[in-house]
Amino acid sequence: MIERFLERFVDRAASEERGDEELMLLPLGVDEAPSRVSDWDWEPAKTLTWIVERALQYPHRAFTVYLKQLDPSLERAIMSFSPDNKVIFGVSVEDEGAKSENLEKAKRVLNAMVSEFEGRSAFIGVEEPPPWPNDGKDPDRWIYFWAAG
Repeated sequence: MIERFLERFVDRAASEERGDEELMLLPLGVDEAPSRVSDWDWEPAKTLTWIVERALQYPHRAFTVYLKQLDPSLERAIMSFSPDNKVIFGVSVEDEGAKSENLEKAKRVLNAMVSEFEGRSAFIGVEEPPPWPNDGKDPDRWIYFWAAG
């Protein structure tokens, strides 16, 4: 599933080398995101290939990575690995000015992703990180939410 997402949404060549980027990992044994940056664990991101390998290692670590998109009309591709060993796929859509056409585009992309990747839930948020289980955040913060019945 991860490979399918990367093939469909990510510019692999532009995203492979991560330079001096670091992964911000949820510390082991912690369920909620720390409020202070210094309370997170940090590791070099190295390459996209290494990031995917890291996500599959045990013990599983929760983190999010932002990648360059294949589609120039989208901002970023997002992969988030949750504390309970799930992957959350996403894309970022430009929304300067909160235009209604941007929301409609986001809904189309979201619905296509849910169908293509057999998603169980989906959301559209503004300046919101991917949701993790037990993140203690109110789902009403999302502009649009869908869940399988």
